[in-house]
Parts: sequence; C-alpha cells; structure tokens
Amino acid sequence: MSELDRRHYRLLIELDRHGTLSAAARVLHVTQSAASQQLREAERRLGFALTRRAGRSLALTTAAQRLVHAATASEQLLMAAETDARWLATSARLACRVAIGVYDDVRWLSALQAELDSLDGSAPIELVRAPDLYGFELLQGGAAHVVIAPVVRPTAARRTVHLFDDELVGVVSCDHPLAERDALAPADFDGVRYVAFSTTPEAGFENERFLGPSRVAPKEILRVESTTAILGLVATSDRITILSHSVAVGHSGVRLLRLDPPPPVRWSMSVSDVELGPTVEMTIDRLAEWWSRPGSSQVTKSPVQPDIR
Repeated sequence: MSELDRRHYRLLIELDRHGTLSAAARVLHVTQSAASQQLREAERRLGFALTRRAGRSLALTTAAQRLVHAATASEQLLMAAETDARWLATSARLACRVAIGVYDDVRWLSALQAELDSLDGSAPIELVRAPDLYGFELLQGGAAHVVIAPVVRPTAARRTVHLFDDELVGVVSCDHPLAERDALAPADFDGVRYVAFSTTPEAGFENERFLGPSRVAPKEILRVESTTAILGLVATSDRITILSHSVAVGHSGVRLLRLDPPPPVRWSMSVSDVELGPTVEMTIDRLAEWWSRPGSSQVTKSPVQPDIR
C-alpha cells in the first residue's frame, strides 16, 4: 500500500488554508510547478483525486479533508517533537510548553522564569499560541504540556489542578460614564458597544451567568481574540467588556467594577496525558505551587488598580 510523505501532507494543509496551488507553494517556498507535481504524485500514490475545481480555487475532496484533519494534528505533534529534539541536542533540559489562547495575560512569566532558572532539574517555560479559545486541543499528543484557563472541560488531560477562585468584573475606560458606579447590573449592558473574545456564548461566562438570565443584549459585539487587546480597546473607547478579575487587574486606563450579582470563575491547570519526563514534571509542579502562594503576581491586587469598585 502506497503512503504519502510529509511534504504531501503539508501541501494538502496549505491548499486547505489558502485555496490555490500558487498560494500554497509560496507558503512552502516551492515553485507552483513543484507543488502541482507533488499533488499529482500524492493522487497517483493513493489512487484517487484529492482536489476539485471551485471557480478559480481548488477545493479538497471529502477524502482529502479527512487526511488534512489527521495531518494537522500530526504536524503540530511533529513540530513539538522537533523543538524537543533541538533542546536535547543543545541542553539537558526540555521546555515546558504552556498553551495560551485568548487569555494571553502572562505577566507572571518573567518572575516565575527567573525562579526556574535558579533551580536545578527544572525546565524553562515555552509559550505556545493556541489555535482556539483555550488550547485544550494542543494537549493531545503533547503539542502543549499545560493549559491554564478559567474553565474546566473534558480534555485529554492526565490531571486538572484547581489554581484559584476568581470572579468576573465589568471593565470600562476611566472616563466612561459608568466608571464612577459602585457596581454594574445586567441592565447597564443593554444596548452598549461590547467587546469580547467570542461572539458565541461560552458556557460559564457572562452570557450564561450574568447577561442571559436578564435577557440583556449589547447593541454590537466586537470580537477580539486577545484579552490584552480587549483591554487596550476598552481603555481608549466607549466599548465595555466583562473579564476575569485576575486578567484585567493592573491594566492602566481601565476601571474594574463589581457585577451584581458577581459571577464566580475557577481557574485551573490541565496537564497533558503524555509522558513528560522529570524536568517538565518539576516545572509543572512549580506552576501549580506558584498560584497557591499568598501574593502571587497573578492573583494579588495591583498597585496600579488596587481594587475593583
């Protein structure tokens, strides 16, 4: 039975993403002629067509889409393995890969990294950008070793560790008309310009626990898949949002306001079910212990924004 090479799978992945051979070839740094030859070779080896014409673009067949789905996951795993191999070739320590999704506030990293660098037997932390909201998919196969997120979901995790309890808060600019309020009720969000990391309601967050029960809807929702960028937009506009307090605290230009009633949030750390090795395991233990300390940087109230109103 004929098999495809990695280059064939990478071509199918880029064809699926970009829709044309010329665009896929540019990403892969090959000529369009070479990409076309690779595609014909893949179809010859498999014995069936992988693409069909869709106007000026190439669409993958259903059979090819099945290959792309598996190849995408395999490519992430191979790239992670290559990173490990480079570390093994140059260092006795592997990196502990922490996935970051839309919750990309990592102000804790520099202090924790400095602590890890001073310890024998620990691994440095490597941040991996997740392709979705949280990064749980990256736990499968070890593309990421750890996901830290304000939600607990069924995943490929070997274990999930509760880190700390938090609450959702309203976030407005310092000169917003609502900034002097003591607390915000659901009605305060009716008809406002809202910014969020998703326009689809997420279980356990503001739509389910705060806005939804009161049937409140913003006038418009701007999707921004980065909490850091969300805070920047709120600070410089009349848009408002609801975020986890520990993510929003300490950012200049914004005011954090209590929600009435205050929706609770539980932050947890999920660990991949693959074999990680003692150095990475030690770093994961340090990660869990970091948030349990009184006054850890991710939980303590910042001197810039000492408390929510």
